Amino acid sequence: MIKKNINLNNISSIEYDSNEKILKINFTTGEKYHHIGVPKNIYEDLINSNYIGYYIHYNIRNKYPYKKID
Repeated sequence: MIKKNINLNNISSIEYDSNEKILKINFTTGEKYHHIGVPKNIYEDLINSNYIGYYIHYNIRNKYPYKKID
């Protein structure tokens, strides 16, 4: 499991499980989303992006199935 703390207004951290290909996005509001089937190169592009929120919205949010974690 790889975890990266993010200093954005709405995202607190991003985690990636390379064995399961699950991208975990934790928001400052306490909401957590797990995106399933995300390739490692997408995770790497995400954390290296200058616009993480934009990248999530346009490249992950509606392209990979997800579930909200309570």
